[in-house]
Parts: sequence; structure tokens; C-alpha cells
Amino acid sequence: MIKKVFVMVVVLLSVLGLCACSAKVNEVNGNQGKDSSSTDDEGITESPDDSSAADSGKDDLNAFLDDKRIIQDQSFDVELDDWGSVRLVSYEPDNSVDFEDVSFFLTVEDQVIYSFPYYCENNSTENYVGLFDSVAAVDFYDVNNDNFKDVIVIINYVTGAGPQGMTPRPRARIFLADNQRFHQKFDLATDLIDDITNNIAEKDLTIAAIREYLKAE
Repeated sequence: MIKKVFVMVVVLLSVLGLCACSAKVNEVNGNQGKDSSSTDDEGITESPDDSSAADSGKDDLNAFLDDKRIIQDQSFDVELDDWGSVRLVSYEPDNSVDFEDVSFFLTVEDQVIYSFPYYCENNSTENYVGLFDSVAAVDFYDVNNDNFKDVIVIINYVTGAGPQGMTPRPRARIFLADNQRFHQKFDLATDLIDDITNNIAEKDLTIAAIREYLKAE
């Protein structure tokens, strides 16, 4: 009888020992890959701050422009409604980039605060009228009578083809101030640009002619 009790006690102790070992193994396995000093809270990865993520995707509007590419005689200090006192900068293409078009910016104290939209995809004139030659004129005029100044530009291009290939050909560009948004911007008025291109002969294309045409519309 005593022998049977002894055997039962031994078996019971063995079972308890196996359970304890199994629990210890599970604990060790569950901690693999974790820093021994870390807690459950420290293992949680927080989402990145939204403002930081947004800033990383912004254009570098605080960049300084290359003075050598600024077209000084076609860059103007102007008071532009919600923008306040700014400078509109006409900016020559990078000579190392084939078919790059002229660019336009608003700056304050030589820092870019706004980049005007491109007329051609990727700002390339390859499928347009030719190579950029010069900016002929810049005008600030309320095109659509909303009491906000818009921007009219005349740009010269050369095709390099035919007897008159190096004769500059003017093209109009109109940027309409978008006063319906919290942050003012300018929209490219492609319909008006097409109308002017189709209805004003190149030899007659001046700021005065564009203004007269727009008044009649």
C-alpha cells in the first residue's frame, strides 16, 4: 500500500515538473526578438506625424533662384491682392535641358513663394512652337472683372525651320487669379489663350491688343 502511494506521489511530481518546464519554455520563446529591457508599450510603433509627412512632399518653395537666369527687365515688383508686395520673376530655361520653357515665380526677399503653372507638360516646348527665345512683355490686368489682378505674358519662340525659322514668334499666356480658395493661386487660362492665338495675328500680338480683345469678350 505504501509502495503504491509512493509511486503515485512520484508520478504526480513528474507531471507538475513537466508543466513548469513547458511554461518556462513558452515564456522564453515569447520573449525572443525583444530587447530584455523593453515593455509591451515600447514595442508599439507610432504613426508618423501628419505634418512631417506633408512637409516632405512639398515643393521646395523656399529655394533661391539663380540670378543669372532671372530676366531682369521682365521681372517686376507688384502689389498682388492677397499676396501683398511681391516680385514676379521671369526665369530663363536651364540651357543644359533640351526644350525647357521659361518659368514664372512670385518671390519675397528673393525667396520663391509661388510657382506659376506650366503651359506644356513637364515645362517642355518640344511639342509646342519651338525653342524659347525671350519674354516680350508682362502685364498685370484684371481679365475677368473680379477685382483681382491677373497676369498676361507674351513669350517669343523660334522654330529653327524654314527661311523664317529664327524669326521670333510671339505667344500669349494668361494666368487668372483664383480668388475662390483659401490660399490664392493662379490658374492657366487655356481657353482664353487658344482664343487669342486663333483670333489675333502674330504680328499684331501686343499687350494692348490682348486687352482690347479681352474687353470685347
